[in-house]
Amino acid sequence: MDADKIKQFFIHHGEKFVVGIVVLAAAWMVYAGLQMPNMLDEVQPERLTTDANTVRNSIDDDHNENILPEREPEFDILAETARKRTPVDSTAYKMPHLLERKTIDTSIRRTDPVIHAPLELRVDSHIASIAMLSSSGDYALKDLEGAEALEVVEKEKPRPTRRGRRGAMNGMGDMEGMGMDGMGMEGMGMDMGMYGADMGMGMEMGMMGGGMGTMSATAAGRRFDPKHNFGFAAIPKDSMKPVPQYAWFISGTAVIPHKAMAESFREAFREADGYLPIRDQPLYFNYEVQRADVTSKGVDELTDEDWIVRYTREQNVLEAAKIWAGYATEVVPEEYRDMNVTAYIPPILLADYKKFVTHPLIPMVSRREEQMKAREEMMQEEQFGVDDLELAGPGATGMAGMGGMDMGMDMGMSSMDMDMGMGMGGMGAYGGMAIVEEDPVEYKLMRFYDFASNRDKNTPLPGRKYVYRIRLAVVDPNFPANALQQPKVASLSGEVYQRVSKLMEAAETDKSRKGHFQRWSDWSDPSPTISLPTFNNYYAGPVERSRTKTLQVKGKTVEYSSDPPTAKAVNLGYNITYKTTMPVWMESLKPGSVLSYEGPAELIDPIDLVVKKVEDAKIASQTTVIDIDGGRVLPMTGESELEEPGMMLLYDENGSLKVTGEVEDQEMYRIYSFAEERGL
Repeated sequence: MDADKIKQFFIHHGEKFVVGIVVLAAAWMVYAGLQMPNMLDEVQPERLTTDANTVRNSIDDDHNENILPEREPEFDILAETARKRTPVDSTAYKMPHLLERKTIDTSIRRTDPVIHAPLELRVDSHIASIAMLSSSGDYALKDLEGAEALEVVEKEKPRPTRRGRRGAMNGMGDMEGMGMDGMGMEGMGMDMGMYGADMGMGMEMGMMGGGMGTMSATAAGRRFDPKHNFGFAAIPKDSMKPVPQYAWFISGTAVIPHKAMAESFREAFREADGYLPIRDQPLYFNYEVQRADVTSKGVDELTDEDWIVRYTREQNVLEAAKIWAGYATEVVPEEYRDMNVTAYIPPILLADYKKFVTHPLIPMVSRREEQMKAREEMMQEEQFGVDDLELAGPGATGMAGMGGMDMGMDMGMSSMDMDMGMGMGGMGAYGGMAIVEEDPVEYKLMRFYDFASNRDKNTPLPGRKYVYRIRLAVVDPNFPANALQQPKVASLSGEVYQRVSKLMEAAETDKSRKGHFQRWSDWSDPSPTISLPTFNNYYAGPVERSRTKTLQVKGKTVEYSSDPPTAKAVNLGYNITYKTTMPVWMESLKPGSVLSYEGPAELIDPIDLVVKKVEDAKIASQTTVIDIDGGRVLPMTGESELEEPGMMLLYDENGSLKVTGEVEDQEMYRIYSFAEERGL
């Protein structure tokens, strides 16, 4: 048979061969199926039901006799009662000797102690409402109508169980997503005045002008739940009323190595002639913060000309006394701060300020509380003796009394003309006896702020990168502010005398010691790089996904769904126009969704917590949802059908990938989506 005939044969009969192969394959599959064992021969539904009921009944039975043996008393209650009635030895509660006579060797001269620089400088950035003083009490948000009550969402019925052959979970990490956008403005071209364009230090501080109404804030019954107000509660002061103003700023905290500083003073003066404890210990007086722009250069390339002064103690005192509508409640224990170097906390409204006014090296409980807690634990364990207890007496926390002085709002400290004698002039006549800080705390806290303001030519600008450094000043014990406490010239060492003699000449010329009695530390190391924040935070909510199929492709497990998953999120933006928080609840977000928004929105009045509405809100955000994960039913959860928490991968305006998740964002998501009001 030649090649043409063979070719013609396959052309006319090829499909018959294919049909034959298919028939043979089907026959083989039927045969293979018939050879499979019958499941009903091994597992019967009735038998499974009987076994399950048997197990459940056995669980409900009382098994106490097999688990709990009969208990016998292990102690004599009468003897223990008698022991408890034994009087406690009062030795442990006696006050320590606070007055200690020191023997002074007049041959030892006074030297200069080492002034340690601040350590562990940390910075953060914020956009928030701040309470300011106004004579009228009018502000733009006050004119808006109250928001209507939210519609309660009906809870969905439980979905039928849909489980694939395998459960798949994908972790995406833990980061916080933040986008950069403008609220009610064109791009970033907003008025950056922290205190408003027409506000000065001594001017009348009405925040908003132009037809402010006097609409009652309680016209609408809907209010923001006070338990979610983590910020300052604004109240009127004298004839002035609090109004919200936006604060766009960078904050910083550092620590003073106070224990090392106290030891340095002790070594320099304790054995020297003219030792006066109330003077010869660290008395913090001032601090100075400088900032450098590192947008286009490295930190190691900075010179002294690149650093500019941004904050001082005087500036903080003026703000707290004359501009802010009070100052927020202090959260750091008294012994770990000092009024001259620990800045007052701004009256931040709504937002939780505790994170950026504290420092990881500063404990959040006082040492007395720690001692009492330790004592209680020892008493519970009954592993303590009376000789091991030592209660702290007055003065055991050192300068806490000075560091925690209540400022009062009528301080009159703007000229920094503070009498550093503070009643100490008469303390030198005690014959060498004075209160000594025997056990100083390890660190004391420093704080500062750098507010953006259109009235400041050196204001921080969006998009720029900055680093900060800080230094502190102490009262010079060899040339104190109070001339009555001046040590004898004969008690000074040669180097100290040369330095102090020049200060005496300058003070004689100025007829004042002001500006001469401070001794400055070196600068701290530069802080990490920081920029002003964007105006939006994103908090992830639950994820919903359609039925997912699990396929095996080339040995890999691949999930397939006809529809992409959808997520809910809260865009917690800041509205510059109304100077308050504007939460926008977003639903049905998909991969590729841009987190911008136009339409009606709700605003929270940070003064009286009334929820207001605005019809023409705009969020010009370019933050994009790249991927969504979560929402799958977790295996082995039974009828509850628990689902994986939702996660979103975001691409923000800065070109960074951010991951935000439902677990870490749950509290903020529920608060600002008004979940309780919606019945969720």
